[in-house]
Amino acid sequence: MSAARHMSTAPGPSHARVLPIESAVGSTLDGLAPALAAAGLRVDSIEPERLMRCPVDGDRRGQTSGAYRLFTDGRPAAPWWNWKAGTSGVWVADGPPLTPAQQQHQRQRIAQAQRERQHEQARQWQAQLPKLIHQWNAAQPLTEHCAAGIYLARRGLPVPVGDALPLRFVPQLDYWDGPERVGGYPALLAAVTDPTGALVALHRTYLTEDGHKAPLPTAKKLTRTAGPLAGSAIKVWPPLLRDGALVLGLAEGIETALAASVLAGIPVWPCVSAHGLASFEPPAGVQRIYVFADHDASGAGQRAAERLAQRAARMGLVARTLTPPSPGTDWADELIARRATT
Repeated sequence: MSAARHMSTAPGPSHARVLPIESAVGSTLDGLAPALAAAGLRVDSIEPERLMRCPVDGDRRGQTSGAYRLFTDGRPAAPWWNWKAGTSGVWVADGPPLTPAQQQHQRQRIAQAQRERQHEQARQWQAQLPKLIHQWNAAQPLTEHCAAGIYLARRGLPVPVGDALPLRFVPQLDYWDGPERVGGYPALLAAVTDPTGALVALHRTYLTEDGHKAPLPTAKKLTRTAGPLAGSAIKVWPPLLRDGALVLGLAEGIETALAASVLAGIPVWPCVSAHGLASFEPPAGVQRIYVFADHDASGAGQRAAERLAQRAARMGLVARTLTPPSPGTDWADELIARRATT
């Protein structure tokens, strides 16, 4: 019999690093650490009766996009949240059947924790949104001569030009490494919007003045969010009507999506990450999607693409997954390779 039951809406297992539970916690909780790891939460220790924030897969230094709260009275149980992946769930330890009164008490505790967390998250999102809007409004439309335009052109990618597009340029954007300000750099700024079109985050690619990726610990960063990332994307161009069907492509990164758009001749939206790709919600009216997977050695990119394609097929869409032939590459690499042979 397994050590615990894990009820989860997570899209699939991950390879998070979870350290052994402290011995004081007790063996009845042995299943919690792997359950949190499978949900993408990176937890160093288990602390009961408190809302604990923690990093998740894909978080950068200082980010804590996950949380859990462990209840140990009665049957141990822990609701958890992964906001980067847009997932949540409840872990419950195995044990003797609970009485109806114990079940009711446990449900009440879990529901209370979920309400508290939802209230806190809504407050944080509300505080973050004006900051995102201010930063976005201060950015400039792309041009072929700005550092961001040069960066894209160096990679053989189109430079989307237009005031209404979700890609912009910032001449000087502060780069922070934890609490330390490293300096100001040109940046490619991308608006990440949810299925309703609401702004939920900004993706930043830090650059040099001459259009190269900046020599920084993490040249690509996502801001704190103002809403759930699940189902969100950088919607560069509208879906295309082809052969009587509305068509859209999806990929992980910005450069990958632009390269796939060049190769396939269709609009391709970046979904920011593998989690974002797996959780993407096709917009109403789209009838056919092409999912451009990264060819990751770990298989993470392919699994994310396949999950999206399978879900789209269940929705009645025609879905096709495409993967570049060489392991460790994406469609931006494939575009470069094809041009080198022509």
